[in-house]
Amino acid sequence: MPHRSPPPRPRRRTLTAVALAAALTASLTSCATAGVSAEAAHRTLVVDTAFNAKSIDPARVYQPTDYLVDHALYETLTTYRGKDLRKPVPGLATSWSNSQDGKSWTFDLREDARFSDGTAVEASDVAFSFDRLRHVDASPAFLMAGISVRAEGTRTVVLTTESPRADVPALLATPQFGVLNADAVRAHGGTDAMDAVTEDKAETWLNTESAGSGPYRLKSYSNSSQIVLEANPEYAGDAPAYPRVIIRNVPSAQQQLLGVQSGDSQIALDISALQTKGLHGDNLAIDNSRAAEVLYLAVSRAKNLPTASADVQRAIRLGIDYEGLVEIAGPGSSQATGIVPTVFTGGLGQEDAAAYDPEAARALVDKAKKEEGLKEIELTLDYASDYHRLAGLDYGVLAQRVQSDLRKIGITVTLRPSPTSTSLQRYVDGKTQLALWSYPPDYLDPQSILGFAPGDFLSKRVHWPAKDAPELAALTKKAYGSVDEQDRLTAYTAWNRAMNEDGPFLPLLEPNFVTVASSEVTGLVRNPLYYLDLAALGRSEG
Repeated sequence: MPHRSPPPRPRRRTLTAVALAAALTASLTSCATAGVSAEAAHRTLVVDTAFNAKSIDPARVYQPTDYLVDHALYETLTTYRGKDLRKPVPGLATSWSNSQDGKSWTFDLREDARFSDGTAVEASDVAFSFDRLRHVDASPAFLMAGISVRAEGTRTVVLTTESPRADVPALLATPQFGVLNADAVRAHGGTDAMDAVTEDKAETWLNTESAGSGPYRLKSYSNSSQIVLEANPEYAGDAPAYPRVIIRNVPSAQQQLLGVQSGDSQIALDISALQTKGLHGDNLAIDNSRAAEVLYLAVSRAKNLPTASADVQRAIRLGIDYEGLVEIAGPGSSQATGIVPTVFTGGLGQEDAAAYDPEAARALVDKAKKEEGLKEIELTLDYASDYHRLAGLDYGVLAQRVQSDLRKIGITVTLRPSPTSTSLQRYVDGKTQLALWSYPPDYLDPQSILGFAPGDFLSKRVHWPAKDAPELAALTKKAYGSVDEQDRLTAYTAWNRAMNEDGPFLPLLEPNFVTVASSEVTGLVRNPLYYLDLAALGRSEG
């Protein structure tokens, strides 16, 4: 998944900001309520976010705003409820089972599911949707790698994997696996054939009409201004409390906050933790949810760099003031305990977090200088100057803190900021010495984190081949092949701890995602994959 890039950072409210709120209300309310009767306006949910949107065709969806929309339009075989991200729950599938060898998954479908045109959802629609995802061969097609699908009758779907995999239920909860009405998509130029990469023509239609069985259907879609959804009368589940949802592109986090405070909108998605300091009021609800990704420092193992030294690697780990970084990140954030997020199986406790010991770090630096015959240890630190997607964090401020910490232990760091595209490309090409990044997982399972393993695609960026870490490579293989739940917990915990000891990725922070809403919005739970379950909002509690 690409490093995505939404919103800027906040400032405190002033008299000028109050005036801005009034202007914002006047200018945006007409847009939000256009075509909505006064009777229905109070039942319209308005969500403000900084758009990162391109297409809501499930075979092509790859941007966070589109994930939010597709989760409302299309049902997946599995899904999540509430804050538990370790156990997917039934969606279109009522139940599922895995074969003894871990290579075959069988899903039984609900009988009541209907597409928005009233036709029944069948196993053949699932097979069409998954094969189309593979053969359209857009950015998310890799999710189908090593997986084949077939329909058995009208209510059973079987997925076969090339190797034992326990992550399939979590994988299938992603919006790319939204189930499409096969007949409707074919009628508008869609195909699941092997030549779909050139012959599928359904994207334009799918960006104007929805072909799903979800709680909402599409009214209008603009990836630059606003997206409007309306309740799907054919939805088999409980009707959404809000029959109409308007998702607006509001790039400024400050404007988003003012919109909720003024009553012009009900939800702001891009508020930073620091911005909520001192924020209060009976009319506001604030949800704090731990991010399912870790901010880390990538340390190159290239042989010509000082960081190839085990002593320098250890010194950097001991020489960073993690509490200082947490303070910068704001309320709710915490020191990362491993490269696997704590919300996943294999996440570690605070007892496994790296210690801050500047004296020991300085001694290791002095030792490395003496052994390598160096007068100074000088490094560059790359970071994306315009990347604020991760909970609104300012990478520049964090990089300056790392620079200051390492200076205290005898390592001189030169900061190298650049736009996201440039910074990411340097990292991908293996040209960075130190690099500040986070990795948003493609789906909510620790198996999606194994790209950090020695020799895998993330480790290639820091020159860390599998031959340099044979024990960790063996732990990776064991984790990947573990199917039993307890075996997975044991394997991923061991892998995560070993990465802390020997890996070139230094976990720094687990930030806190903040969602600010009107207090009338009940059921507010942030999901790191698709932001919100829109259909769950506003329902009476209890």
